[in-house]
Amino acid sequence: MAHALVFTVTMSSLSDVPVDALPRSVYMNMLPVSAAIFFLFNREGIYLRVILPVLSLLIFLAFSINVPQLSHFELIAPVPPSMAGVWINNITGIVATAIVAVMMQANINARRTMESDMRRGIARGEFHLHYQPQADRHGAVFGVEALLRWNHSARGNVSPMEFIPLAEETGLVIPIGDWVLRMACAQLVQWSKSPETAHLTIAVNVSAVQFRQPDFVEQVKSIVLVSGARPEGLKLELTESALAEDPDVVLERMQALRDFGIQWSLDDFGTGYSSLSSLKRFPFDQIKIDQSFIRDLLADGRNMAIVDTIIRLAQSLDLAIIAEGVETEAQLKALHAAGCPHYQGYLFGKPLPAAELDKIFLSERKAVRAFG
Repeated sequence: MAHALVFTVTMSSLSDVPVDALPRSVYMNMLPVSAAIFFLFNREGIYLRVILPVLSLLIFLAFSINVPQLSHFELIAPVPPSMAGVWINNITGIVATAIVAVMMQANINARRTMESDMRRGIARGEFHLHYQPQADRHGAVFGVEALLRWNHSARGNVSPMEFIPLAEETGLVIPIGDWVLRMACAQLVQWSKSPETAHLTIAVNVSAVQFRQPDFVEQVKSIVLVSGARPEGLKLELTESALAEDPDVVLERMQALRDFGIQWSLDDFGTGYSSLSSLKRFPFDQIKIDQSFIRDLLADGRNMAIVDTIIRLAQSLDLAIIAEGVETEAQLKALHAAGCPHYQGYLFGKPLPAAELDKIFLSERKAVRAFG
């Protein structure tokens, strides 16, 4: 879409041949196009974020200073312009640019407010963890995934999709991530006191920003040792974005924590471009099938084929495998038939605070004793 806009405005500007001393004006629309591209793609790669907006500005400048070579392009026969048309193009270009500038400023203000609120939220203890069960096909829970939640003092619950990307950009994900690890380890210690929950593991997502910190390994070890939690009960989940920089350093950090007893899981498997090389090079213990494949598992045969291939690959590499986003019995049946033994999703339980999850474990324990 961005390329189409740049191309359309450029071609229209070339067709806007000056006649009777009236200047070009269509090119004025390139200014808001350039600003809009920067605004919409300011968190994308360098091409969309920098190169394309700069190219658009250069095209705008070329027309504004009337580069001589542009006078030789006449794609269509000149249409006699009017001064009113020139003014309309100038005004619409300037107004559109002003609108984009206002939107950009509003976005900046909102992000600043969100960042300030996150800092206050950390200090006030507004962040908390929910735990989603991970189970076998019979519903026996063997672990949970820790999921971060933010109960804003004024806005209520804020979606992680809204605040986590900003936390990563601002670096706040580092203290938040350390807090999550401390809370998860404390919960492991709490569960270790009961025979019914002592076997549970806790999976924690580690952001690429946190993982790349020079003291990441020492920090994780310190948190685990101070808490008294067993390292084997902690499972760290990485996405492929964390593996993209300096593979030797990544391998060294992962191996150090694996030797310490911590497990590694490759999250969102199948959505990245280098999953196979990641499995070959890095010491993962588990693959997590992304929920995007599970969602349309029964409606799209290609998804089933991909899931079946992932499962067979994990089995051949002696890796544990778990499917996330399992919500129906039909999905469970299809995954079990394909050879997937572990599952996570609303079919087995929604994310809950530890206290509510403990009540469920307690009720199940009483039910077992009653039958006994």
